Amino acid sequence: MNTKDLNHDGSIKKIIMDLWIALRPLSLSLAVASTTLGVLMAKRAGYLFSENTYLDIIKIILVTIAGMSVLGAANLINDFYEGSFKYHRPGEKTYKFLKYERTAFDLLVFGFSISCLLLTAAIGLVLMYVSTYKLIYIGAVGIIGAYAYTGEPFVYKKRGLGAVLSLILVGSLMVEGSYMVFSGEFSWGPIIYTLPAGLTIPLMMMSNELRDYERDKNLGIKTLTVLIGRNAGRAIYIMLILLMYILTVVFAALDKLPWHSLLVILTIPTAISCYKKASLPQKSAIKITNILHIGFNLLMIISLIFR
Repeated sequence: MNTKDLNHDGSIKKIIMDLWIALRPLSLSLAVASTTLGVLMAKRAGYLFSENTYLDIIKIILVTIAGMSVLGAANLINDFYEGSFKYHRPGEKTYKFLKYERTAFDLLVFGFSISCLLLTAAIGLVLMYVSTYKLIYIGAVGIIGAYAYTGEPFVYKKRGLGAVLSLILVGSLMVEGSYMVFSGEFSWGPIIYTLPAGLTIPLMMMSNELRDYERDKNLGIKTLTVLIGRNAGRAIYIMLILLMYILTVVFAALDKLPWHSLLVILTIPTAISCYKKASLPQKSAIKITNILHIGFNLLMIISLIFR
């Protein structure tokens, strides 16, 4: 592989733009939301800004970058293994790598993904040094999960585990890891009480699976929706929406979330639009589901900030 291969039918600027697309920057809002929720749960428990404010700010920045980096790595690894880049130029030379014929740009994507994982690991070591060694367990699972989600020989996405693992890896794990950076100890509380917002993550996964149902079925990609059928997939999608609001009300009533977290009710019209889109054949609910994710998480974050 040489510079000419990467520059085929394009410039360095185009290569950078293509890498940016492969990173899927909009999806990184998932990581920002989860790490922020973890930080705010630590604040709610009295661990934030209690001693060294400057160090706490550095920790917040580092956990946010680490979360975005590991999710970006997962996106890049997915693109490499699926080899379905819409931005590739036709006629590119290919190379044999990991039993696949891939272009120079594909190999660059894979290298970029490994760099993101290494960055996450490096940040993890720094955070372990300034907080607790126990973060190694969270970090190891997160890094391995980012690769194994679509990386071979694991490919959990194609085993019907996409929605479940997205909740665990991008939701619960990031929330708990961010919380532990400040508390130093594991706690189920942050995982459980941020679940209403966390459920927007598998909700987005299900919206993708519903849209790609026919394609995935024809390609033999065994997503959860392919395994259980489109109607059952829609039922799970709707159930997730209902649980988001039900759990918020329950946790607010139990004083596990502030009462003004009920502001998420303002997103119900968007949720109804999600339901309508997902219920119609040949309609994609991805865009409206992403809007719901952003709105719901933003209101939940605001409610925790102004506790």
